[in-house]
Amino acid sequence: MIPFQRAANGLGLIAFLALGACAGKPPYARPEMALPQTFRNAPPAEALTAIPAVDPRWWRGFGDPVLDRLVDQALTDSLTLEAAAARLDQAAAGLRAAQAARRPLLNGQASATEQRASIADQVGQGVSRSPGYQRAADVYNLGLAASWEIDLFGRLAAASRAARADLAAAKANVAGARLTVAAEVASAYLDARELQARLAVAKARVGTLAELDRLVRLRVARGVAARLEGDQTAADLAGARAAIPALEAGLEAQYNRIDVLLGRVPGAARADLGEGAIPAAPAVAAEGGPAALLFRRPDLAAAERAVAAADARVAQALAERWPRLNLAAAIGVLSAGTSNLFTESAMQTSVSGTLAGPVLDFGRNRANVARARAVTREAVANYRQAVLQAAAEAENGFATLARRREQAQALADSAAALDRARVASRTAYQAGAVSLIEALDAERRLQAAQDNLATAQADAARAAVSTYRALGGGWQTSDLARN
Repeated sequence: MIPFQRAANGLGLIAFLALGACAGKPPYARPEMALPQTFRNAPPAEALTAIPAVDPRWWRGFGDPVLDRLVDQALTDSLTLEAAAARLDQAAAGLRAAQAARRPLLNGQASATEQRASIADQVGQGVSRSPGYQRAADVYNLGLAASWEIDLFGRLAAASRAARADLAAAKANVAGARLTVAAEVASAYLDARELQARLAVAKARVGTLAELDRLVRLRVARGVAARLEGDQTAADLAGARAAIPALEAGLEAQYNRIDVLLGRVPGAARADLGEGAIPAAPAVAAEGGPAALLFRRPDLAAAERAVAAADARVAQALAERWPRLNLAAAIGVLSAGTSNLFTESAMQTSVSGTLAGPVLDFGRNRANVARARAVTREAVANYRQAVLQAAAEAENGFATLARRREQAQALADSAAALDRARVASRTAYQAGAVSLIEALDAERRLQAAQDNLATAQADAARAAVSTYRALGGGWQTSDLARN
């Protein structure tokens, strides 16, 4: 009865210590962020019903089948996504390892030893005189050994919570990588289409200025125009020609960028894109206010899970200060020959329990706890910063998209008016009412407006991509449970 009473007292003391250790760490709570309920620059509420919600395949909103095909291929073949998937596998393996550490471990061993004892030392000289002494012997050993750490103070449970949070963060990072790759492909595609449009305008401008230069040089040769006028048109022509190589180099760079994003050797994008117009920028719905970004941005979900993982590691560091209880058992056979290897006389067993913990570590555990808490503060600060940055990106996206669409519309109206002026000047030239130089000048002004319009249209489309990306591209935190 007395040994039982002592064991009960010991278990009661251990349980009391465990409760004390757990009480030193409050449960995890998501960091609070005060965010407004609406975006200041989002479309008005009455317009939201006419704007579709952000779809996970948001790039289809541009209505461009070439863009759709490129993004779909990138999401299949991108090496960036391959790396993100590998990191997800690492996190999944880490969780399995953390969960396995909470279960018993069973090891097996088998050995056969042939040994020859020394008879030159003092012991060997004495033993070798015994009757029947054999200097050589064989030893056979078979056995199983089990060990199990009882998680008294939650150290292993905290490690599992941290690993589970790491896995959720890795899942969110995969979604974030998909969003980033899709946005990068869309941006590169829009850049390429813009450069194609500007290159076509630049080549048309060179043709117009070349004709104007030819006419002015004839007028200068006849003494009708001043030499200065001829130099000015020649300078304009040279400047127009100088713009073409830069545009061609930029276009080639975008082709190569697209190929790399698609995980392939540069050289195929030119044929894939062909010639095409800049797709119009779609309208983007707000889908809630900044507070909704917490559940619609995979990077914010990953940052919050990083906080949860760091918090769990604080609990793990706190539990390191307390003793560990390890249970062990072994069973096996040990014999000098094989004939009696599996007999009762060769059987050996052992059972043990060990309670061990730090007594004097010179502040090592205290330093580890302080470090874990500092890591948590850093993760919280990073999370809060990411939330604020996400809200700013969404606001900037809505504001930029609205302004760029207005700018593109104004430049489209300007280009249309200049196109009408060009037609009128051609008609007037054919009627002899204006000179060819005046007619060509109308062409030049139209081409300048078309160049500005191409940039504005591409800027509006890029702003839509940025807004889709800022809103999370249709992703939801509930997707973590399904992945």
